[in-house]
Amino acid sequence: MQQLLAWNKSINTIKHDAKNCLDKKNKQLEQTDNGLEILGPAVAEEPENLTALRVKLTNRQKNLRGEIATCKVLTVASTDLAEEVDSAKESLHARILLRRDQNIWEQFTILTAVSGYTWGQEKNYWLVHHDHFILAQKNVQIAIAIGLFVFLLLLVVRKSLPESAAHGTQLSAAQKSLYHYLPIIAGVTATAVIAHFMGVFSPLVRIILFTWGTYALLAILVTWALRPSGMVFHHFAWGPKSLRSTLRNLRFIALLAGFAIAWLLTAPQDYLNSQQQAFFWSAYHLVMLGAVFRLVWVAGAKKPFRAYPFLRIIILLALATTVVFTLLGYRNLTGYLFFGLLMSLLAFGCGLFISWGLSDFWNYTAQKNGRWQHALKQRLGLNDDQPLPWLSWFSALSHIAVWLAVAAFVLFAWGLTHAGFSLIWKYFITGFSVGTFHVQPFRWIIAIVLLILLFNINAFIQRYLSENSRIIGHLESGARHSILSIVRYTGFIIAILVALSTAGVALQNLAIIAGALSVGIGFGLQNIVNNFVSGLILLLERPIRVGDWIQVGSTQGTVQKMSIRYTLILTFDRTEVFIPNSELISGQVTNWMYTNNVLRLMIPFNVAHNADIALVKELLVKEGQNHPDVLQDDPRGIPPTALLLDVSENALQFYLRVYLDDCNKSFYVQTDLRSAVVESLLRHNIRLAHQQQDVHIIPSQILPINEATGKAQDALESGPQ
Repeated sequence: MQQLLAWNKSINTIKHDAKNCLDKKNKQLEQTDNGLEILGPAVAEEPENLTALRVKLTNRQKNLRGEIATCKVLTVASTDLAEEVDSAKESLHARILLRRDQNIWEQFTILTAVSGYTWGQEKNYWLVHHDHFILAQKNVQIAIAIGLFVFLLLLVVRKSLPESAAHGTQLSAAQKSLYHYLPIIAGVTATAVIAHFMGVFSPLVRIILFTWGTYALLAILVTWALRPSGMVFHHFAWGPKSLRSTLRNLRFIALLAGFAIAWLLTAPQDYLNSQQQAFFWSAYHLVMLGAVFRLVWVAGAKKPFRAYPFLRIIILLALATTVVFTLLGYRNLTGYLFFGLLMSLLAFGCGLFISWGLSDFWNYTAQKNGRWQHALKQRLGLNDDQPLPWLSWFSALSHIAVWLAVAAFVLFAWGLTHAGFSLIWKYFITGFSVGTFHVQPFRWIIAIVLLILLFNINAFIQRYLSENSRIIGHLESGARHSILSIVRYTGFIIAILVALSTAGVALQNLAIIAGALSVGIGFGLQNIVNNFVSGLILLLERPIRVGDWIQVGSTQGTVQKMSIRYTLILTFDRTEVFIPNSELISGQVTNWMYTNNVLRLMIPFNVAHNADIALVKELLVKEGQNHPDVLQDDPRGIPPTALLLDVSENALQFYLRVYLDDCNKSFYVQTDLRSAVVESLLRHNIRLAHQQQDVHIIPSQILPINEATGKAQDALESGPQ
């Protein structure tokens, strides 16, 4: 592998030099061709110096073309060689990973076959220091005694913490987790310092102290993260029993991780070779994989992880597969999978923890109360009820940065080297080609950021113009609206063009696209383009928003969805109507909720002519004032009012005028007010009027009963049969 890496480095150097050679020689050839073009063809009786110069340039042109051909050969050959070396590296790497060594039983057999002399040397390496048993040395005993004294002293101090808390000193969760493990950290630190200064810091002492110190630090972090008042508990909402079980499992994993870190950092040079140590590493892998398997199995069955059962199954299968490879003796593959899986899970957990912390931070920042939020708003010239600008963008960028870091760490854990990161970065900056289209991710990201910035600047300019009356305040409302619309559309177009230019899109291609679209429009795309442009206008101007109650012609309903081509309206009888956007732009649209949800109701009541007018008005106003959904002393409307607007031949026509704070409650409020007013009028013996007809009888034309009956009988008999 080292030989292949050296060859790869040499080939990359040759490839780089050949590319530089091509660039340099092509420039020289271009200059030579320009010189020959200036001289032109040979003519009779031209000066000798021109002929000599032409010959010189021609020879140079010939030599440069030969050198360019050589550089091209080197470029092609180095590319082919680089592909062969990469293929050989992948093949060798695969053979190394899939190489099978002794299985776990054979590893145990090799370990038991170690000679007694080697075990004696191993025992002396760990337990003997300066030709004496390490625990029998006075300096080691003093160091251990001082560490135990510090440990016990801090245990006594920790026991007094609940009493101090009962007297009013409330400890935070972070302080509790720190004080819980502080005796271990202090005792280990004191023992390590004394052992170091007394010269008895042997490998055994070093690995024990480092293991417990690392365990205590990791346990503090885990306990603080899973505290009942922390962000993890807030997002998980687990019970105390589940939290304690998870905390115990994580502490055990922290102990195993502390031992591995201590072993690797202390790097003991004992007398057992790698084959003889293989059983210990296999056993360690099995114990760690079992603990992680149990953690994923238990935690994956609870919120929020139980929403992703497929991911849980994949992780458990990967852990089980690693266990099988460990038992079968694939040491290299086991180490690769073990490190990759555990580091990926660690990165994912840290990413979730940091992401939740950022979410809580930005949500807290968006709140109105808060000392530093108030100070920041004062610096920006904002009121307390105004939100801080660009919070959503800062939140999104922070989350993107966290998960990019997690992705980079995961790639590193699975073997991506510095050269791989450099290659990714190269493609990210210089881009790559997809067919005939060249994509540069860096420029696209800059274009997106620039587009967002320009959109926000455009919105700020519009807000400044609308709020600053000294600039356009002297104009009429129509002119102000026109100016703001022109600024809006101009800023939108400029932002789009600047972003496309930054992304590397040739603006002359837009003219070609526009010409093709114009031809398409001429062949029948007028309606589609009309709806498309109308949709853009609706989305930009926002005369209609999702949730508004509007009326278009004979259709009334709530706006459910707005797209580029159509707008979906849900009517009162729960039917869904798709209205083309062009009708919303060209036709008359009534929006009951454009500025607010206030609605005026005029509810008629017909009362008999003999009713007491003052009493009727009083009863109507009283019922309007008693309804909770009717605006009373709100500046958006007028308090309930009773109006006598018509005196017909049948009734006195009163109207109860009320204003509602939500137009969606119109039918319910009308029903409540009508029923309440009718009941109140009937209680006060006020009769509701109905349509009636007066009959007048003329006494001189009244016939006697017998004569009238006879005439009626004759009329019946003379009628048609």
